[in-house]
Amino acid sequence: MMKPSGPRFLRSLFVTGLLAAGAGPLCGAGFALQEHSISGLGVGFASGAAGGEDNSSMFFNPASLTLYEGMQATSGVHFILPEAEFHNEGTLTAYNPETGLGVPTQGADDTADVTAVVPNLFFSMPAGERMVFGLGISTPYGLATSYNDDWVGRYVAVETDLATVNTNLALAYEVSDTLSIGGGVSVLYGDAVLSNAINFGLAFLSGLQNGTVPANEQTLALQPDVEANLGTTKYDGFLSLEGDDYGFGFNLGVLWEPTESTRVGAHYRSSVDLTLSGNADFTVGALQAIFAPTFVDQGGKVDLELPDTAQLSIHQRINEDWAVMADVFHTWWSTFDELVIEYENDVPSDSVIPEKWEDVWRFSVGTSYDMNDEVQLRFGLVYDESPVPSDRYRSPRIPDEDRYWVTAGVGWRVSETVRIDLAYARIIVDDPVIDNDTHTAGERLRGTMDAKVDILSLGLTAAF
Repeated sequence: MMKPSGPRFLRSLFVTGLLAAGAGPLCGAGFALQEHSISGLGVGFASGAAGGEDNSSMFFNPASLTLYEGMQATSGVHFILPEAEFHNEGTLTAYNPETGLGVPTQGADDTADVTAVVPNLFFSMPAGERMVFGLGISTPYGLATSYNDDWVGRYVAVETDLATVNTNLALAYEVSDTLSIGGGVSVLYGDAVLSNAINFGLAFLSGLQNGTVPANEQTLALQPDVEANLGTTKYDGFLSLEGDDYGFGFNLGVLWEPTESTRVGAHYRSSVDLTLSGNADFTVGALQAIFAPTFVDQGGKVDLELPDTAQLSIHQRINEDWAVMADVFHTWWSTFDELVIEYENDVPSDSVIPEKWEDVWRFSVGTSYDMNDEVQLRFGLVYDESPVPSDRYRSPRIPDEDRYWVTAGVGWRVSETVRIDLAYARIIVDDPVIDNDTHTAGERLRGTMDAKVDILSLGLTAAF
């Protein structure tokens, strides 16, 4: 660990960088991002709440700030390279769940492979004889998947982009030589974009059947062509919803050092509520004359509860060179039961998308080896559960499945006050299967996804 000092930070540039970065799918449970520490990534985040090699560990436990003397600044950037390739296996439109019948949806397979650049920044300094102040800026949640407008799953998802910036102010207090406590308050900014195609051809035919579209000379003349082109893009429209909001939360932690070689940490982070308010923009297309009076641009919003989390970690030094560590991490994803898109006008009616996510666990083990006074090697293994309950609720917006991480890293002490960290992770994903008829009425998206993620990370720690 290094002794630090504090430079001035260009916070505005940092925040701009966070918002410009998407966050690829499948990086952590649901749309959580774990990449808050380069040294921590090297050991698979197994040190977690027990404290790591630098003050970036404050994200996982503010009490760990008492481990670092003087002033310290840690900055890092993660390059997340995901790939999720969809293979169609019988996607249908005008789908009837009782009969299992429908019209094949036309469109190509597609791949979500948006590269993300995710930075983070941490600063700490003494605030008294036994107290330490910390400031952390990072992105705890994020998602970016993007498909072509005419792909086979367009009625379920085209673009999904969630970016968050979390600013956390923390204090740690050393109660005794073996016990520290800490807490923090967070301001989280969220910005989101959701878009998908709308099957106005199906809406037209359904409206004729139930009477919401009048059966007159114009509509009856259109009916044969709409039926002939059902499942194609000819009568497609489009919805794009954008919104942002600020939310607030807190986190609490404790660090216990029963011996000089053992650290045990526990941490809790609260949920954060966001109401992502903005604009809902509709493009009606070929059926403009019929649906334009109803589907007008208007205000829209989505309520999103980001889940609370808890973790328990241990760091054990075996000898002067080797250390081992383990972490158990729990996320209450059951808060994400449904996604409701509310429109400012009464028409169209609000869209309720069932998600039914479940609470999940993440398990990590890691080790570090000090080759000499300058170089430390790190390795980690992670098992990360998916909160998606079944194929029926899995969406191409978040093509989530259980995954395994294999991580490695190296820390190089350039001088007494500067260390450079490198880390790499390969995320091995159980291939997601999608058989979704719950997210868009009258549509059944069926297929499999070949998914993988690589992460490259670079960090710098300075102590003064």
